[in-house]
Parts: sequence; structure tokens; C-alpha cells
Amino acid sequence: MKLSRFGGEDALVKIIRDRFAAIPDTKLVLSIGDDGALVDIGSGFLVVTTDLLVENTHFRMDINEPYLLGWKSAAVNISDVAAMGGEPTYSFVSIGVPDIDVEIIEKIYEGLADANAAFGSAIAGGDTVLSETGIVINVTQLGVVEPELAAQRSGARAGDAIIVTNTLGDSLAGLQLLLKLGLKEASRASTHCVEKHLKPEPRVNEARAAVATRKVHAMMDISDGLAADLRRLCTASNVGARVWAQALPLSDEIHFAAARLDADPVDLAAAGGEDYELLIACASEDATVIVQAIESAGSTASIVGHTTEEPEVLLVMPDGTESEFPKGWEHF
Repeated sequence: MKLSRFGGEDALVKIIRDRFAAIPDTKLVLSIGDDGALVDIGSGFLVVTTDLLVENTHFRMDINEPYLLGWKSAAVNISDVAAMGGEPTYSFVSIGVPDIDVEIIEKIYEGLADANAAFGSAIAGGDTVLSETGIVINVTQLGVVEPELAAQRSGARAGDAIIVTNTLGDSLAGLQLLLKLGLKEASRASTHCVEKHLKPEPRVNEARAAVATRKVHAMMDISDGLAADLRRLCTASNVGARVWAQALPLSDEIHFAAARLDADPVDLAAAGGEDYELLIACASEDATVIVQAIESAGSTASIVGHTTEEPEVLLVMPDGTESEFPKGWEHF
């Protein structure tokens, strides 16, 4: 059966986890199924995560720049460390490239190095190989987190508040502008949305501030969109959720981009994809404390809904009607 009919990425990950993953033990605290693995190294937990970016699947070079591709390749992995409550340390970069100009590869690595440096990490190794079908970049990112501060997707409880950082949907709006208009015209239409897509900012300081309150029940980053990732958090925690459409945080720029795209800003924010903002569940009475902690770290935060005992994850419209979320990003 083809993956597209079998159930896509989540179904594939479940097979791999259930049949082939190492079982957590005294050293391996957390295995497959979260933003990263956790390994007990005595002085704390080692966070290990990896991500793969493939040309014409995750990016197109006609609407990208080599430096920004390098930055994003590092940032999306650093974001996973942040989602575990950790601090990034070292990254290992493997790259496959066709016979292209060396200057392009240098620019990619400049972006990788700058993103690492911006968030306290450094490139420590990797591999290079010839790729006949386009550029392929794989990053394995390491980080560290105190055992008492480590965050997971599981742990949310019915009645928890759901919090997100900053605004949602800007990256998807930027991608759609790029696909419709090309790099130069899309940048003129909305520099903010295009930059959110091409140069994401992992929320390391914000995540550290949130877990330092010791009131986070569950946390992950929003990489495939709120619709997809909230479902994953709810599945891991055996809860459902209700999100208020009018509470989704929208930037001024997304309204301009949506008008250019003839799209609904709320749909862009709900479906999203590659926002790399934080998604947090906490007791409702602790939500203000976490919001204030995130704001002290330099970002905004919004309470957008609550978890429920019922398993459904629904979007509540202003008139009170409930509907399924717009479909998020699906890799297969």
C-alpha cells in the first residue's frame, strides 16, 4: 500500500516506533515520537534531533537563496531542541549536492554557521556526498536540558489552557506568495511573511523561560501547522482540544498577504506550516504566569483554547459553531 493511502507520515512513524525503536531504559529516557530523543548523561539530559530537507520537496532554489537555505536548515533543528525545553550545543551537517558552484555551498554553510551561532550552537561535523537529483541537507542537532525542565508532547491534561507564541500563518502566507509571485515580487508584497518562511527564528529563549516556571504540562514546536501539531500533542496526551478562531494571533501583514492571495487569514493561521512557534499546554490557572515568562523573553503569547476529555480537535468559530481544522502539512 502506498504511503499516501496508508496514513502518511504519522502512520509511518508509528510503525517505525512500534517495531524498530529502542525501548526507553535508564539511559534512553525518551525515544521516537517527540521533537527529540532524551538521553540521560548524568549531568542532565542530552537532546538529540534530526531533520532532512530535500530540494523540490521542502524548498525550491528559484524562490530561495543559498544563505537562507542554510539558516533554515539549522533553525528548524534548533527549534526542536527548544521544543524539548533545551539549549542547543552542537550540530552535525550532512549535505548532498549536484555539481554546482562551490560558492553556493559556501553560502549554505554561512547560513548554517550563523544560525548556530545566533542560538548558542556550533557545527561540529558531518558528511558530504554527490547528489544527482538536487540538494539534500540533513542536520543532527544536539542540546542539553535539566531533567526537571525537560518538556514532552505528552503530559497535557483535560482542561489545560493552550498557548502559542507570536503570530501564526505568516510562513504559509509567505510560501504562497513565493509560489505565486516569485522571490522578488513576493518580497515586495510582504517582506515580513517571506522572511518568516525563509528565515525562521527558533524560540529558544522563550521555551527556556516557559519551562523555568515549572508549570508546562506539554510543549512542542509548530512545524507542520497548528492543525497538524495540536493533533499530535493531543494524541500523545490522550486529550482533545477546542481552539477559538477569533483568538488565533494574526499579524497585520498576514491580512495584506491574504488579500493578495484571495485567502482567509484564519485558515492560513490554523493550517499554517513552518511557523516554528511554540505550542504549550498548562493548567488554566498557570497560563498567565507562562505568558508573562514568554513576554519577558521577548515574544508575545496568546491563549487560544483549551484541552478536553473528548478526543476531537475542533476549531470554534465566532458564532459558536465547531468545525474541523483546515488540513495541515502532510509530508506524504
